[in-house]
Formats: sequence, structure tokens, C-alpha cells
Amino acid sequence: MSLGDKLFGKRKKLNTGHINALMKPTRNLMHEQLGISRQMMDPNSAINMRMRNLMAQRSAESGAQASRQMQAQGAQQGMSSAQAMMHARMASNEAMGGVNQQWQQGLQSQFGQGLGLMGNMTNIQKDLNESQVNAYTAQINAANARRSQNMGMGMSLVGGLMSGIGGGGKT
Repeated sequence: MSLGDKLFGKRKKLNTGHINALMKPTRNLMHEQLGISRQMMDPNSAINMRMRNLMAQRSAESGAQASRQMQAQGAQQGMSSAQAMMHARMASNEAMGGVNQQWQQGLQSQFGQGLGLMGNMTNIQKDLNESQVNAYTAQINAANARRSQNMGMGMSLVGGLMSGIGGGGKT
């Protein structure tokens, strides 16, 4: 340990581990965003399968209702049971036919909304973490500036004493 370190303390150094710890929440959000993005892009993920199953269930209910209405309408109009069944089946198929297209549109919408929300959260967290890192760096820089100033004053004092001792006998 040098004399300057003994008198004025050791020079402060940035601890990159501390900076990494401050940035950890941002990294965690980015990993979470990546995981959600992968789920949203995977049509077989649990999220997307739940959405598809719900859409299929609703369209099946819709198809069944359309089928019942067509059978009742066919009976009222005097259609044969085969014609009524054919119209009912067509109505049911039409109701069910748009499920995949709706599901694809839903996937695209969900993907955009999920990434947008997570992107906003990541940016907010990143800004907070960068503020923490900047404050920490400023503290280190201020401590080192005080140390340098104290060392400079100490050296001036020592220099003054030395010149006083050395120059005191000469006239």
C-alpha cells in the first residue's frame, strides 16, 4: 500500500459486477420478452391453443345454431329432410370455416400487442437501470476527484514544508 493510499484512501474503481447487478432486471425482462415472443410465434403453444380452442368452441356453437335455424326454416318452407340437412350442414360449415383465418388474425394481433407492451416495460426498466448505473458511476468519480484533490493539497503542503525546511538557512 502506497503512502498516498494510507493518507488519502485507495482510489475507487468501478465494480462491473455491481453494474451487472443493476442491469439484471433489464436482462430478466428481455429474457421474458423473448420467451413470450416465442410462445406467441408458436401456433402450438398453450396460449395459442387456448385461443384456437375457444374460437373453435364458439364457432361450433354458432354453427349448431345456424344448423337448427336452417332445419326449422326448411321445415317451414316444405323442403325435404335431405334438402334441409344439406342447408343446415352448409350453414354449419360456413360458421366453422372462418376459424383458422380468425385465429391467424388473432395471432398477429396478440403478437403485436404483447411485444409492444413488453417493449415499453423493457424501455422503462432500462431507463431506470441506466439512471442507477449513472448515479453509481458519478459517486465513484466524485470520490476519486476528492481523493485527487486531497492528494494535491497534501503534496502542496509537503512541498511547502520541504521548501521551508530547505530554504530556511539561506539568505
